[in-house]
Amino acid sequence: MTVKPVIAFFDLDHTLIDGANGNIYALRMVREGYMKPGVLLQVLRFTLLYKMNRLPRREVYTKVVDIMGQYTVLEMIAFMDRNFESHVLPRIYLGGVDAVREHRDKGHHTVIATAAGEYVAERIRVQLGADDVIASHTPIKGDHMTSEELGRMAFMEEKLAMAEEYCAKHGADLADCWFYSDSASDLPLLEAVGHPVMVNPQWKLRQLTRGRGWPIMRFKEYATFDEVKRPERLITPEMNRFMRVYEESLASTD
Repeated sequence: MTVKPVIAFFDLDHTLIDGANGNIYALRMVREGYMKPGVLLQVLRFTLLYKMNRLPRREVYTKVVDIMGQYTVLEMIAFMDRNFESHVLPRIYLGGVDAVREHRDKGHHTVIATAAGEYVAERIRVQLGADDVIASHTPIKGDHMTSEELGRMAFMEEKLAMAEEYCAKHGADLADCWFYSDSASDLPLLEAVGHPVMVNPQWKLRQLTRGRGWPIMRFKEYATFDEVKRPERLITPEMNRFMRVYEESLASTD
């Protein structure tokens, strides 16, 4: 009898890392002169809406891509790369690293499912040794990012739909799968899997799931790594091509 594969899905922001990667990068863009300080007021507004489970994700991603699109893709990859190692990597939770490893030790397929951009998702994936990512694609026109053709975003019901498609592709059943998340916005997928796990859950998520008996995990300690691993592949072909150029430039300076 063929045994169906089991997939463990992991949210990224506030689950695998302490905080939201978008907020971390926004602050760095202001400090490095890529954005004006006034943009941080919008970041604060979006943070409050996120906590109320009312975040207009597509509006947020459009603004982010428009700002990053003022610079070349290679400039933005270099910016994300250096700030990942100095400001995102140190915020990865040890509990998340352990959870990914434990699932892999059980023979489960591990997937980071996030509305975040594909570059940071891939950097987290390879660093934790997860198998795959479901993330927001990065549309590119020429050598700049563009919001003209934003694709699907792994957020709320769309994250569920993308997870369903991923399971179908790999012959898995959501009823056998796991999902780790902190956010009420992930309730559609949390309700669909057979093994929902709340990690440092928002107050809103705790209220909506009261009485269900879902397990809660508290990640507090940060992980340390002996090696900083490099990205391997990106979802969008154009973005992957630019990443290859960037990686080759790094290799030529070694």
